[in-house]
Amino acid sequence: MRHSLFALFLLCTAPVFAQDKPWPDILVDPSAKLHPAADLILPMACGGGMAFQRVNVPVNVESPLADRPFRMGQSDATTAFSDYLKPTYLRGAFDDVQAGVSYYYIARYEMNEAQYRAIKGECDGPFKPIESRAKGGLTWYEAVDLSRSYTEWLMQNARDTLPSQGDRTGFLRLPTEPEWEYAARGGAKADGSTFAARRFFSEGSLGDYAAYLAPGSGSKGLTVMGGRRKPNPIGLLDVYGNAEELMLEPFRLNAIGRTHGQPGGLVTRGGSVDLEDAQIYTAKRSEYPLFSSLSGQALAGEFFGLRMVLTAVVVSEDRYEKIRENWAAEADRPADAQADPLAALSALLDEEVDPRRREALSGLQLEFRVAREAAAESLFQAAKSTLLSGAAFVETINEGDREIDRLTRDSLALRDTIQLMSGTQRAEMMQTLVLNVDRLTGLRESLDTYLLSYRATLETLVSDVDQEVRERAYTSLAQDLAQAEQTQLLTMLNRFWSDLLVYVQRPDMGKGDLLQVAID
Repeated sequence: MRHSLFALFLLCTAPVFAQDKPWPDILVDPSAKLHPAADLILPMACGGGMAFQRVNVPVNVESPLADRPFRMGQSDATTAFSDYLKPTYLRGAFDDVQAGVSYYYIARYEMNEAQYRAIKGECDGPFKPIESRAKGGLTWYEAVDLSRSYTEWLMQNARDTLPSQGDRTGFLRLPTEPEWEYAARGGAKADGSTFAARRFFSEGSLGDYAAYLAPGSGSKGLTVMGGRRKPNPIGLLDVYGNAEELMLEPFRLNAIGRTHGQPGGLVTRGGSVDLEDAQIYTAKRSEYPLFSSLSGQALAGEFFGLRMVLTAVVVSEDRYEKIRENWAAEADRPADAQADPLAALSALLDEEVDPRRREALSGLQLEFRVAREAAAESLFQAAKSTLLSGAAFVETINEGDREIDRLTRDSLALRDTIQLMSGTQRAEMMQTLVLNVDRLTGLRESLDTYLLSYRATLETLVSDVDQEVRERAYTSLAQDLAQAEQTQLLTMLNRFWSDLLVYVQRPDMGKGDLLQVAID
C-alpha cells in the first residue's frame, strides 16, 4: 500500500516529476518482497524515494516533559572506556495519543548511491540496480549537508509528505546516538532480553544480518547492495556492517557510567563491511578525526555512510505554553528524596522560640519519622517478596531446562529407532515423536516467558532497591526459610542471590547467557 501511494504521488505532482520514471523497489525498499513494506516512503528528486521505519517510544504523551529511560552500552571491560553501560533518556518528536507512545522515524536502509545522486540533483542517465549499494566515502560535513539538501527539497516540492503535528513539520538530520542505539536494539518491539543483548538476534549467524569481513572472505574494499539480509525487530536493514553510520554528536568517553565532559571527533555506529565478527555489536562506537592530518581536508572515511532520522523541533508556538506550564508544575512539586524533610524540620525546630510552635513541629517530626519507617519497612518486605519470587523462578527454569534436555534426548533416540522400524510399530513411534516435538515447542516457549519474568525480577531488585536493603532482605529471608526448614527453597534462594550478583555486573546479558546463569 505504501508503495502504491508513493507511485501515485509521483504521478500526481507533474510537472515537477513528469520527466522522472519512478524507481524500482530495489532502489527504494528492496526487502519489501520478503518482509512487510516500509512504514513511510518519502519522495526524492529524479523519481526516487527513501524508506523509513517508525520507532515507537512509550511515554506519558500528555506531558511534554515525559521521556523514556533506557540503558545504552555493554558491560565488556575491554572497550568500557567507550561503550560501557550508562543510563540515558529518549522521546520521539511526534505523539500518538491513542496508542500512548511518542515516535520518530529512522531510515530503513543506509543511504544508497542512487539516493545520493538524487539528493545532489544528478538525474541524468538511468538509475541501475547496482546503485542500491550503500554510499560510502562521506565526510561528516557532507552527511549534514545531504540531510539539509534533502529536507529543503521536500519542503519545496513535497511538504505534504513530511509528518507533522500542530505547527511542527518534520525534517531530516543525522541520528543522535540514543536514537540510533534504541532503534538498532529493536526499540519497544524487542523484549527485555533481546534489547539488552550484545546483538539484536539470538538465532542464526552474523552473516544473516550483516555484510562484514567474514573469515577467509578477504575485503573487497566496497560496500554492498542494501536490504539483502534479515531485518532487526523494527524492520531496519544493515544495522550491522556494510557502511558505518555517522552520528550527529561528537565522541565522548564513558566516565564509568556517565558521559565524559570532553567532546572529541566524529562518531560512527554499527561497524562496516571491513570489520570482523568480534568487532560488530550494537554498542560499538568508533571515533575518527573530523579532518585528515595528511590532506588537511574533512576526513572522508572509505565506509562512512548515512542513515537519516526524521524528527521535529521541540518547542513550537502551539506547544510553548504546555511545556512551560508542565515545567513550572514539576519545579513546584515538593522536594524529592534528595532533600531530607526531617533535617529541614530539625533546623526549623532549632530556630523556633515559640513553645507552642515547637510542640507542633515536634509532632510533625514524629509523624514524618513514623511514615518514613513504614515506607522503609514496606520496601524491605517488597524486596523479600521479590527475592522469593526469584528463587521460585530459578527452580522453575531449572526444572524446565531439565525436562527439555530429557525430551530432546528421548526424541533423538526415538528418531534413530524409527529408522529401524516398519509398519504399525513405525507409525506409532512416529506419532510419539510428533507429540514429543510439540511438547518441546511448548516447553521452550514457556521457558522464554519465565526468562523474561526472571530478568524483570533481577532488574527490579537492581534498579529499585538499594544494595543495603537487598542484603538485609536476603539475610532475613534466608533465616526465615532456614527456621521453616524449607531446605529446597533456601537452596534456590542462595542460587538466585548468586545470579543477582552476576546480573549487577552484567545487566546486558542476552537470553542465552541469562539462561546459563540461571541453570549453573
